[in-house]
Amino acid sequence: MKSALIIASVLLVGVALEVAARDVNDNQNQRENNNQWTRLQQGDSSDESVESNLNEYQNNNKFNNVRSNYDSESTFADRQINQNDDTYFGSSQELGLQQQRKSQNQLNVVSHPEGLVKVMVEKIAAIQKIAVDYNIAKSADFLNAALPVNTNSVKFAKHNFVSFTNSTMKNLENGDLEYMYLNPDRDTVFAQYQFNEIKTVGSFKSNIPHAHSGHYTVILNNVLSNLSTGFHDNKHAVIKAAKFQNADVNIITHDGSETQVFNPAMEQKYLGVLANTLSNEVMKSANKGALVHIKNEIRKPIFSQMNTARKNTNKLFDLRWQEDQIIMEMANIGFMNSEVLVHATEHLLNSVSFQRKSQDSYRMRYDFSIRNMGWTSPMNIVSASMKTTTDPIQFTIDEIFIKVFIDKSGRDQQQQMYGKAYTNVEVRGLHYNLKNVKSDLVSYLENDLQRFMEHSLESYLQDSLVQELTNFSRQY
Repeated sequence: MKSALIIASVLLVGVALEVAARDVNDNQNQRENNNQWTRLQQGDSSDESVESNLNEYQNNNKFNNVRSNYDSESTFADRQINQNDDTYFGSSQELGLQQQRKSQNQLNVVSHPEGLVKVMVEKIAAIQKIAVDYNIAKSADFLNAALPVNTNSVKFAKHNFVSFTNSTMKNLENGDLEYMYLNPDRDTVFAQYQFNEIKTVGSFKSNIPHAHSGHYTVILNNVLSNLSTGFHDNKHAVIKAAKFQNADVNIITHDGSETQVFNPAMEQKYLGVLANTLSNEVMKSANKGALVHIKNEIRKPIFSQMNTARKNTNKLFDLRWQEDQIIMEMANIGFMNSEVLVHATEHLLNSVSFQRKSQDSYRMRYDFSIRNMGWTSPMNIVSASMKTTTDPIQFTIDEIFIKVFIDKSGRDQQQQMYGKAYTNVEVRGLHYNLKNVKSDLVSYLENDLQRFMEHSLESYLQDSLVQELTNFSRQY
């Protein structure tokens, strides 16, 4: 009869993943480390503590009513809840609203992207190509398919000991990437891999007469392993044992009989050795596969791609938006000069994220921020079929936050690069002087200008991105 060792695991409800932390020396700092991913999901860059909403669920399957010594800080996440999490990765409802707004806008928004938008969509397309080329949805396939496990001796039950030797861990290449987050400004790389099962086989020797040698098999079921390190180097890497839902153990002695005598040694230490072996191997993946190539693409300076051969490099976009009977048009929204542009876009691409949605689909998210924009331009405003052109107005914007989402299906072979793309734009700190603007136009500007800018840029970005990804697909 097979001997099964079932180890309890803590299930953390919700998406609360760990990210890199520096010098975590006490419990408060550890709790803060566990909350960082939630803050990053919500786009909160403040230092304020975020209240954890994690609910711990204790698995009642225990061996001899003894808890594992290393499962007290489980990072096991409820997969069903993770799949439905839209707080960070956006929702399909957002895509529907954006398409509705575009259909209401009768203006032709984009022909050929130029300037900063062109550079942004080229950057996204380059990273999407890496994701496709390296099959990011199965990005654990470069892990060692047969990983040697160091010999380990365990003392247990008074003077008894057992040594596990000639051990090999298998099935690592069958893992799936669940989450990925890269942020150069916060010096953060986080990834989580899921394995249906990790199988380890090997031999043992002990001082127990009726079980002095033999072989064993351990299967860790439903395993999650986190990679948490710095973006620029590995000095701040956090390595923690992988977490698993339960473990099946089968130990066969030299005479062919099964035994459970080594279950305490398994539970007290050796399963932890296996969990650490897996997590150490996963950490090495920070310098392998898609992860390192995406990091290298992010590192490429944005402005160096905006060479002088391109026209209007200081331009972001042209405002052309219509809602109901109101139309606003304004050309050359952007920057005063190239020097301002370089400074304003120094950290243009803030982060790149990945989320598995199902076995054959995933979502990528790209976060950009553009700071300290300033330009001078007249505006065309059409209301009730009457068109008015203002004198040149000086505008400034403190910051524009841009989120780009791409849904990709692994089954989609006809569109290698392009799935469903949608964007979200938030303008913060729009300033202008309406001193010389006609009074009957002031209310339109105050009520509609910021929203029109956001929707127009969203539409322009999305159309430009679809165009760029489609071109990439044809080249592919």
